[in-house]
Amino acid sequence: MKKINLSKNRVKKNSRHIRWNWQKSPDSEEMIRCHFIVVDDKNRNGKMEKILDGALNKSIIQCMFDEIRSVEGKVEGSKFKYLFKTYDTAYTPAYLNPKTIFPFVIRDKELYERQKDFEGIVKYVAKIYDD
Repeated sequence: MKKINLSKNRVKKNSRHIRWNWQKSPDSEEMIRCHFIVVDDKNRNGKMEKILDGALNKSIIQCMFDEIRSVEGKVEGSKFKYLFKTYDTAYTPAYLNPKTIFPFVIRDKELYERQKDFEGIVKYVAKIYDD
């Protein structure tokens, strides 16, 4: 596995890692919208489920995850693929932080939905990873 430099808030796109961020949900004031990108050569859905299960196990109150989007793609110049998912949930961001489960995680503050362009976040992800 390639070395990831977390001290500078950077990860190499052609390494196994998880990128994430959250923002207030534009659809509900009580919820947050979380964005996760899992980059790996296998079991991306399993890793995503592990992140969601981690939040469920930390709380005595069970909240739902409403899936907003799911996008898969190939990471340019590597054997890896990415899985990009967005959810609305009532959990706090501290419960959703994948850093407590996986070692190579970065919070990407540019991973958010733009006000004027709802698909801008998908373009941002494609710009990072796609061919």
